[in-house]
Amino acid sequence: MTRLRIVILSLCAAGSLGACGQSGQPSVEHPSLAARARAMLAELTHKAKPVAAKPEPWRPQLPVIDAAQVPQILDQADQSLNLGQIERGASPGPGALELFMAVLQIDPQNARAQQGMDHCVDALLERGRIAMQAGRMADADRVATIATTVRPQHRDLPGYRVFLEKAHRADAWVTQATAPANTGKTLDAADSNNAAKLLRNALEVFPEFEPAIAARRQLRDRCLQQAWDAAGKDDYALADQLLRQASVFDPNSAEGNVMDLRIVERRQARTDAIESQVNLAVDKLQLDRAEVLLAQLKKIAAQPDRPAVLRQRIYLARHYGPFKPGQVFAEKLASGGTGPEMVVIPFGRFALGSPDSEPARQDSEGPQHDISFGRGFAIGRNEVTVAEFRRFVAASKYLTVATRKNSSTVFDEKGGSMAEHAGVDWRSDFIGRVAPDERPVVHIAFADAQAYAAWLSEQTGQRYRLPSEAEWEYVERAGTKSIYPWGDAAPKKLVGNLTGDGDKSIVGRSWGTPIPGYTDYFWGPAPVRSFHAEPWGTFDMVGNVSEWVLDCWHDSYQRAPMDGSAWVNPGCEQRVARGSSWASSLDQSRSAVRVAVNANSSNPWLGFRVLRELPASSN
Repeated sequence: MTRLRIVILSLCAAGSLGACGQSGQPSVEHPSLAARARAMLAELTHKAKPVAAKPEPWRPQLPVIDAAQVPQILDQADQSLNLGQIERGASPGPGALELFMAVLQIDPQNARAQQGMDHCVDALLERGRIAMQAGRMADADRVATIATTVRPQHRDLPGYRVFLEKAHRADAWVTQATAPANTGKTLDAADSNNAAKLLRNALEVFPEFEPAIAARRQLRDRCLQQAWDAAGKDDYALADQLLRQASVFDPNSAEGNVMDLRIVERRQARTDAIESQVNLAVDKLQLDRAEVLLAQLKKIAAQPDRPAVLRQRIYLARHYGPFKPGQVFAEKLASGGTGPEMVVIPFGRFALGSPDSEPARQDSEGPQHDISFGRGFAIGRNEVTVAEFRRFVAASKYLTVATRKNSSTVFDEKGGSMAEHAGVDWRSDFIGRVAPDERPVVHIAFADAQAYAAWLSEQTGQRYRLPSEAEWEYVERAGTKSIYPWGDAAPKKLVGNLTGDGDKSIVGRSWGTPIPGYTDYFWGPAPVRSFHAEPWGTFDMVGNVSEWVLDCWHDSYQRAPMDGSAWVNPGCEQRVARGSSWASSLDQSRSAVRVAVNANSSNPWLGFRVLRELPASSN
């Protein structure tokens, strides 16, 4: 048995038989039981959302007057009406409406009172329209109640009720639209679109509905404030989303445009500031810090190319310190002037030595193996010159091995061979005469080259040294895999100072095994950079003079370091010379050729160039 039926039967049992439909008996309804039944039935059957309570009836408090007071009361009513005191509470006593009604109680046909009543209702309806426009629905409803009570047939009342119904609909939409905003949370896109739609509905129904206008402005301003707060946390993706939400509420608003500009300016300022911090960190080689800052920049930068440029700079700094591959520089010396001009060599990988199949290959050139350079380095663009070595000797008072020995090997024009001559050192050329400043310095022992590199390090505060064998061959090959630096056959154009069949000595001598069809017009070392620059910006890696490297001599590359570092044994007497010279034949000009030289020897075909290490990250 349902609860509803139990209720009905209970009421019948209580004596409300008429209500239960029994015939033959008078239907007598008990007031209290009937009310209880209606309430319970409503509770059990009404499933819709409860409607708002209807306004309470208006009950005017009319003053008690007599006929003799009517003129006075009418004057008082007109005065109250002119002052806008329509109802009690807006005036010290009864309002104009109550005064006119009091007169009509005595004199229902009083024309002045009837006209006054119409004026009062006109004024009330106007106030009601103002109230509903402002969203004061209780005031608007009360006006409708009063007008209906005193002038149910007023000509403007139907129109007022239509507007009142629209205002209520608009008010309901505003309430629904602003509910998410009352939580203080950020509106998501779905909420903002829904709220904007509800507010649009409200304004379509009632275009002047101030709560809808204010709500739209409030939600717009909330989104704009949240966008500014998000920008303050460098969350520009959220800021952009909130700006779009704000534009949903109020497209093209001046406030939205201003906030957009403010956020753009802040974003630009933050981008510039972090970019400066990244650059400063890279300058100091604090590369881990630079990476952290770059990650921040990537989140906020509006221009994707800016982080990309910095990413490339960090990448280069990890491999080249403060330099770029191919960059040329010369560092200041503490004693005045500048050091040798250097060029930055790109990091990479190559095969050191020669393959078994290469013609004229020597066993000392193998086994060929891969070397990988994880960082770049800088190398002298040319061999150290006489002028550069003179600056070192003058500043340090250094005495070379040949100076102390007072002799070195020179090319003897008379005999056509190399011979030891007295009084020859670094100041001498290949035949013992005074060497011009622009020629590569020769008559240099291994220790002399080391001493010059150590002096450069002291003068500049940087690490200068001789290159390793692997570094030297890597630069000479410059990415090639051919037999010679220029290719796999004899040169068909000028490539360097070598033994060409067109070259003649001072007394007209020719080379015993010259390169056919080749003439470079030099016998002996040429001034540095007499030939075209090589692929990586160096000069004279081919020909002119052979060069000292750091490595001790070993008969092969068995057990040689695989990272490109020098293979050095303490106290070794023989070092390695790399590269062809002015006296080298074609076979001796191969990229893989290496020569054993006594560390204390000096001669006219051997010089050196320096390498400068590039600083790594300071993290």
